[in-house]
Amino acid sequence: MTTVQQSFEKLISLAIQREEEAYEFYTKAANNAELPSSAKLLKELARQEVGHKEKLEEALGGGVCETFTCTTIDEFDRYDLSKYLLDIPLEPSSTSQDILIVAIKREENARDFYKALSKLTEDASNRTVFETLAKEEQIHKERLESIYDQHIQPWM
Repeated sequence: MTTVQQSFEKLISLAIQREEEAYEFYTKAANNAELPSSAKLLKELARQEVGHKEKLEEALGGGVCETFTCTTIDEFDRYDLSKYLLDIPLEPSSTSQDILIVAIKREENARDFYKALSKLTEDASNRTVFETLAKEEQIHKERLESIYDQHIQPWM
């Protein structure tokens, strides 16, 4: 039988995997970017995702999963936290617009995931880590939306 702590450990491990995927996603997008400014931003986002992964690994190693307030698997399941970590695939034929839309959605989901975790931990330092990650993902989302507005839909 899986415990609540084991469920959170799996979830944080999945979040670490998603941060690794985000790094790869932004690195690949940067290499394919048409504009130098876009490539620079995407490389910066990739570096920041490495930092997110490191923060999550540190929290996991520091026992963060023991600080969450859920006490039963049913309660854990009601939060449906894994919905924020769904993989959003891209096709090899994806356009710049497709890539930006997926990136914006990934950042939005990551932000919402970290916000939810910040509300579920009783530990102030862990709450701060998750709140910081949520803010950083929001900043990523806004920067990507700005690129989208400037380069994909400049007429709006």
